[in-house]
Amino acid sequence: MRSNPVAIVAAMFMTAVAATFESAMLYAALPTLIRDFGDPVSAGWLVTMHMLIGAATCIVVGRLGDMRGRKGVILVLIALAAVGSVMSALTANYAVVLAGRALQGFSIGVLPLSMGIIRETLPPARVPVSIGLMTTAQGTGVAVGLVLGGAIVDNFNWHWLFAFSAFLLVLAWLAVALFVPSRPGTPPSEPVDWVEGLLPAPGIASVLLGITLSKSSGWLDTQVLGLLALGVVILAYWARRSLRSREPFIDLRLLGSRNVALVNVISVLLALGTMQIVFLFSTYTQAPTWTMAGLGLSATVAGLAKLPSNLLSLFAGPLSGFLTQRFGNRVPVVAGALLAAVGWMVALPLPDTIIGVIILLCVISFGTSGLNAAMPNAIISAVPEGRTSEAIGMMSVIRGMFAAIGAQLIAVSLASDMIVSPDGTASFPSAAGFRLTMAWIGGLTFVAAFAGLFLRGREPAAKAATAPA
Repeated sequence: MRSNPVAIVAAMFMTAVAATFESAMLYAALPTLIRDFGDPVSAGWLVTMHMLIGAATCIVVGRLGDMRGRKGVILVLIALAAVGSVMSALTANYAVVLAGRALQGFSIGVLPLSMGIIRETLPPARVPVSIGLMTTAQGTGVAVGLVLGGAIVDNFNWHWLFAFSAFLLVLAWLAVALFVPSRPGTPPSEPVDWVEGLLPAPGIASVLLGITLSKSSGWLDTQVLGLLALGVVILAYWARRSLRSREPFIDLRLLGSRNVALVNVISVLLALGTMQIVFLFSTYTQAPTWTMAGLGLSATVAGLAKLPSNLLSLFAGPLSGFLTQRFGNRVPVVAGALLAAVGWMVALPLPDTIIGVIILLCVISFGTSGLNAAMPNAIISAVPEGRTSEAIGMMSVIRGMFAAIGAQLIAVSLASDMIVSPDGTASFPSAAGFRLTMAWIGGLTFVAAFAGLFLRGREPAAKAATAPA
């Protein structure tokens, strides 16, 4: 098959949109799902199950694609997700819908594989901007999931949400099958240690499940502590086994590269801070005006206030890729982090109009989106081609785990200073609580910018092609 770079990028763009639509679409349907299934916990598990499966399998499927060929693995993942969507669309049985959501979670693994395909099939000069477009695709999928998902639920029912998701996945499967060339993977020279390869999945799932349950049970609950301890023990054993292997299935030695290590540190800082932008500003815009720390908007209007920043951020990915191509890895990372950090600092007086909120959301989101596009490019420049999807998958999992922790920290920070409603029936974060939270998010983002200064601007080509530095 002749490689057409435009067709390849378009197919990967479609795949990323379909995958992120799967992640975002259900938020619009949560009130309906709570009503149909009887309680918020059951509806929440439809979101949690998708996240758990995606996080637990992301590194493993990324490595399988590196070894066996990325196109074939992507086609399998899309097919599994499509089957899950059809299952959920055709039934009102909660157990079947939940099983369908579990299958849909495999779609998360296509994102690092898509970036690996771009690296292996496109000329090197086109890779940075194309990787930036993948970040744009993810933003598009989220925006479409929230906006179109709400329209579908309001005018039809939640079953049609899954039906539309299945339709998108079928289109993505056809695009990959028709336009992406098959390339052989990079098979290992040593026998594959499948035990070591599969160990991250239960370890990551156990940690994330513990974090999820802590929201309702508290951090000191024995079940929560048991799950966290089990996950840590499994991951520690896996790390020990991986580091002792001459050619491990998941190579933790990739973290020995300065760029890979720094990008993962920056990912943690973002996950704990600026990536919580939707949570924090949704809370702020919907808080009652009498608290002096809120705009009293409805959920619908608060969601629409985020739309301009979503649209503007679509341009951040390609711009970040251009800056990477022109100036190397350091400039887009530092610039994106500084822009987001300045936005958080400017927000400290707390905007009292919806226009002020929209402007701040645009500034912070643009910087964060550009930074998210720059980080995969920094990793790609530092790892062998045959480990690309694995390394990006590792970053995605680390970021996802700390994003879950970050949401808990945001909640604790906001709760540090609360105001009780006049009738005593509800409490809301005070202005001091919001300022404290925004200040430490801005501080974390400034630290991320500082860490970006130590990135290698350009990795030597020979080094990136052979082994991590």
